[in-house]
Amino acid sequence: MQARIIEASREMVGSSLMYNPEGMMQIGEDFANLPEVFQNLAKSLYEMTRQVQEGDTPMDPAIVDMVRTVHAGILKVAQSAEDLRPMFENLHADDIKRIRQPRRNEHYWDVANNRDYLGRG
Repeated sequence: MQARIIEASREMVGSSLMYNPEGMMQIGEDFANLPEVFQNLAKSLYEMTRQVQEGDTPMDPAIVDMVRTVHAGILKVAQSAEDLRPMFENLHADDIKRIRQPRRNEHYWDVANNRDYLGRG
């Protein structure tokens, strides 16, 4: 059976082309999930390589070493992506606080409800 990894990656690209988040909190959550995306990619490379090695194929060890290097690089990217959630929460702390702890009648401060008064002052 052929590996479906290329199909899965194309599906991921297709999903991203249709990305239409409802709000910033969804975007923050989606970015916070990127480490898992990269970890899954790294795991798939690891498992494919393991199966090739255990299958007693005549794979040149240099190719296996290169895949291991790619695997390690993807794991580093996943680790870097771990910073996205705290960065998002830190840089948008005031906005997030208003979402999580809205003031009484917060909707009165919504830009749409105040558009006639923007720029006055």
